[in-house]
Parts: sequence; C-alpha cells; structure tokens
Amino acid sequence: MRGLWGVRPGWLDRAIISATSRLPDNRLGLRLAIWLRRLTTMRLPGDSGLDVERFGFKIRLHPRRNGCEKGLLFTPQIYEARELAALAAQIDKARSAARPFVFVDIGANVGLFSLFVASRIGRDGIILAIEPEPENIRRLRFNVAANPEVPIRVIAAALGEHAGTVMLDVDPRDRGGTRTQFLPAGARPSDRPCAECRTLLQVLVQEQVDVIDALKIDAEGAESSILSPFFRDAPRSLWPQFIVIESGDELRGIAPYSMLMDLGYAVTARSKQNLMMCR
Repeated sequence: MRGLWGVRPGWLDRAIISATSRLPDNRLGLRLAIWLRRLTTMRLPGDSGLDVERFGFKIRLHPRRNGCEKGLLFTPQIYEARELAALAAQIDKARSAARPFVFVDIGANVGLFSLFVASRIGRDGIILAIEPEPENIRRLRFNVAANPEVPIRVIAAALGEHAGTVMLDVDPRDRGGTRTQFLPAGARPSDRPCAECRTLLQVLVQEQVDVIDALKIDAEGAESSILSPFFRDAPRSLWPQFIVIESGDELRGIAPYSMLMDLGYAVTARSKQNLMMCR
C-alpha cells in the first residue's frame, strides 16, 4: 500500500513487525525473529523498502541485503542497544556545555545512527553522515529528505589516509560490508563503482567543525588508515570525546585499538560488534 510518503507495510507485515519488535534479546527470540521476518522479506520484490517510524522519524528500510536496515525494521528493541544507550548518555552529559552536539558518523550506511542522534539533539547540533556507497547514499538522502528538520549533512565520500579515488567492493549479501581500495594514480576505473576519497581532517575543515563530541566508525577494515593520520595531524581540541568502533577479538597490540589506548582512550562498554571508548 502506498502512503503519503512511500510504501507502508500491509496488514501481514505490520503483524510480523509488531511480533518481532516484542521478542526478547536471546537465542530463542532471535531465531523466532529470523523465521517470522522471512514471511515479509520473501514476498518483497527485489530491494523494496517499507516505510515505518523509528526514533520518531519517518524512515524507509530495505530489509533485504542490508543487515542494519533489517535489524531496525524487525527488531528495533535490540538494534545496537548498547551503542545507542552510550550515545544517549554522551548527549545528556554534553547538554551542560551549552553548545551544539557534534556527531561524526563514518560509514553512515543509510543513516540510522545519525537519525538516532538527531532524535536526541533536535535541530541544535551538527551531524556529519559520511558514506561512499552510491545506493546507501541514495537511501540516506531519502531518509534525510523525509525529515527536513534533522541537522544531518550528507558527505558522499570515502575516507582514507590521503585524498584520491577508491574502488568500492560492494558485498552483494550486505551493503554495509562495502570495502574500499585506492585506485593507483593514472589508472582507469574498472567496472566496479568508484568514489572520491578524502581524509577525515579535510572533511572536518571543509565543514567547519572544530570539536567532536562523539564519533562512530564502521569502515570495514579501513579504520586505521582513517584514524592514524587524523590523530597525527589534528589538534587535540578536535579529538573526539567518545568513539564507537567495531571491535576485534584482542585489543592491545592491534591497530587501531592500541593506538587509541596509547592516546588516552579507555574502553567503557562493549557489545558483540563494537567497542565504546572515552578519553
């Protein structure tokens, strides 16, 4: 059924989403969610999206071939729960500073972390949603346009150790698994999509950002090449107070975790996927 702003779930989809949204965060709950959500995903043609409300915003979520969209559509009660709670705590803590909250979302995908932060800070803030993959950018821009009051700036670029052009290796099973590879100088792009690459510091200077309250980075293995030159070249006043970063099995001695620890960051919380670190 088409709504005023998109494709709304039908009665069966609404019943399934209602059921999966109440399941507990345990093995049985997850298995039931996987089984139930197939009743919707198997019926949807291609990469069709469904329009729902999440975080108080209108969001179009495509439950096939993008894990984060599928998770927020069917199981919002478990979607990145520890990460979002930690971000909410940082936002609450920063309110006493009497200035706009600044959030940098590296590997923004379709903007779910950015929209969550926007739901907590209102218009009084700055959110940079940085994403290189063309289809994710299209979906991200749609979600931002559907909520014109959000202070989200979409940066359609990859980040890396230097400026240039990167090829994108898009995971056909999960668009969030896109990896980047620098294109050698003078080389012609292949049949794979390409994107402009900048350094994180270049983006922040261009966007006139001089403080970062929180930063989320999910760059599929490119975290060190993004963060190392940033911490080398950026003034300490620009270092994030709080970081959400994809976790590894061991921390000490493995970049970028050892670098962050050496710079004075400490792990304050951990989920299955991510570390939360504070200065």
